[in-house]
Amino acid sequence: MGALPAIRYNHLMNYVHKDTCRICKGRDLTRILSLGNHPPVDNFTDVEHLKNEKRYPLNVYFCGTCNLVQLLDVVSEEELFHGEYAYFSSASKPLVEHFRSYADDLAREQLKDDDLVVDIGSNDGILLQHLAHRYRVLGIEPSANVAEAARKKGVETLDGFFTVDMAKKMVEKYGKAKVVAANNVFAHIDDLDEIVQGVKELLSEDGVFVSESHYLLDLIERREFDTVYHEHLCYYSVKPLQHLFKRFGMEVFDVGRVDVHGGSIRVYVRLASGKPLKNSVRVLCALEEKAGLYTLERFSGFQKDVEVIRDKLVSLIRGFRKEGKIVTAYGAPAKGNTLLNFCGFTPDDLKYVTDTTPHKIGLLTPGSHIPVVSPDILKSETPDYILLLAWNYRNFILEKEKELRSRGAKFIIPIPEVEIV
Repeated sequence: MGALPAIRYNHLMNYVHKDTCRICKGRDLTRILSLGNHPPVDNFTDVEHLKNEKRYPLNVYFCGTCNLVQLLDVVSEEELFHGEYAYFSSASKPLVEHFRSYADDLAREQLKDDDLVVDIGSNDGILLQHLAHRYRVLGIEPSANVAEAARKKGVETLDGFFTVDMAKKMVEKYGKAKVVAANNVFAHIDDLDEIVQGVKELLSEDGVFVSESHYLLDLIERREFDTVYHEHLCYYSVKPLQHLFKRFGMEVFDVGRVDVHGGSIRVYVRLASGKPLKNSVRVLCALEEKAGLYTLERFSGFQKDVEVIRDKLVSLIRGFRKEGKIVTAYGAPAKGNTLLNFCGFTPDDLKYVTDTTPHKIGLLTPGSHIPVVSPDILKSETPDYILLLAWNYRNFILEKEKELRSRGAKFIIPIPEVEIV
């Protein structure tokens, strides 16, 4: 029998299934988590367009060669990011504060006056808006409506997906960049070789590539299965990233854990220099090895852990509904839709979901078709139980909603384990 093809196309369903690792190109791939078939998590819809909704396999694999954890079923970028993209980073106050602090870190550690900072997947300018007053900034954002929101803040933004060709054109027009950032987007990229080549083309000799992504160690230890969705193609630890950048004459020289999105990793990369790496790289690699992230055995019980959370949530919420209790949900983040669909929840289980994002209000959650409404409804209505989908902002939300809780509403926290507060 001949070798299997590297990619199996499904033109009808607008996705491909890959048979090779996107970092090392190896085929030693083992499925470690299966969540079923899901629609793209940011494709909120209305009643008129429900018949057009598509679902795609959502399975996670471990590479035995470079140890990258990844999705192999790749939904097209056009399907994920077409039309009116509903995610605006600045809708989250904690996230705004995070990127304000992040910008301060870059200014203090990496930048001088008139340096160029490029942000790949810049969304509504949430990072660059804090740097634009002092440095030259340029965003790259594939969703036209989100890019326009950034421009209204005074952040120059290019529409489109980042490529080597785009990088070359940017260098011709703007010069080399001292910092290239890719936050909560580097893990979204299928063709990593193209992006790394483009970054290398764009960086100055002393430039730094900085990325933030969900951190695999936090995902596993806290059972954060809902952070798995089609946009998130990779779940990074340090070792696979070292393997990736080494192939392009680059090196990971500093890393840090960041308490955002349920636990993230910030990675600093430069052209290979022969200079010593920061001690943080050695420390985090040792921690990952001790935690077993480089072995398949570490993931053997993850599917069962996830199913335990699902079964508890379903039993709890449907039990409350049988008692006549009103149950709703709080926040409509991308990860919330993974959880809703994996649990099989519908409007019969959750009356509505509240969210502050204007582009989501009035629509239905993808797959589960639960109405998204303004949080203003909670001023006049007090649900008995509220499923906190935005659990990563648990402390912020519980403090914010003290008055609602004083009226008797209880929050159901799904991650890392089901509890009621």
